[in-house]
Amino acid sequence: MRKGDLLGRIIGMVVFLGGIGLLAFVFATAYSWFSTPSAALPTAPAPGSNAPAAAQLGKSAFVLLEKIALLIVMTIVGSLLAGRGVQLYFAAVNAKPPSIAPNDE
Repeated sequence: MRKGDLLGRIIGMVVFLGGIGLLAFVFATAYSWFSTPSAALPTAPAPGSNAPAAAQLGKSAFVLLEKIALLIVMTIVGSLLAGRGVQLYFAAVNAKPPSIAPNDE
């Protein structure tokens, strides 16, 4: 095995594991955010505030949508990183990545 192959395999595995780690972080964050949603999104105005409840509810809905959008972006980035790591690994060993499509035999 050449040194370049070993280095490429290691980089591929590190990138793959980074993507998987990011996906794990996304799922853990989503679980913590959505297991107790009332703690993260106040729907009642703060004491001493003269803002109407509807304004606070709208702000809470916007914050929730922002969090969901961030989770979606992090999931896409994690998936792309994991896929790129697999491609780097198989490019380093000069092998064809396994096909996920069923054979038509």
